[in-house]
Amino acid sequence: MLSFTVISITSAAQDISKGVDSMRKELSKQMAAYDSSSKVTDSLIQTFNKRNDSMEMARFNEQNSRNLDGLVSMMKEREQKQKQGMWMRLGFGILMLGVLIFGLLRKRKKKDTQ
Repeated sequence: MLSFTVISITSAAQDISKGVDSMRKELSKQMAAYDSSSKVTDSLIQTFNKRNDSMEMARFNEQNSRNLDGLVSMMKEREQKQKQGMWMRLGFGILMLGVLIFGLLRKRKKKDTQ
């Protein structure tokens, strides 16, 4: 009876190495497919990011050029106001100089007549 049990156990046993090998092959195929799809996905994401970065850079450059144009126009306006103020002060100074000279000449005439 013991021999029957031993023979039945050993003869009924399955060889699992074929199943494991087939599972490993299937797993390696699936991992290869995953790796290739992962590479494609990564390259697509990288391309998308590069395109977005270039679009953001273009917007940034456009905004900077508009800001620079605004700054230049503000500087020109300020320079024009400063020039106008300078001419007004210069004109006022010349007017005061004329009044001073006129006053000194009047004083001198009064002294000469006396």
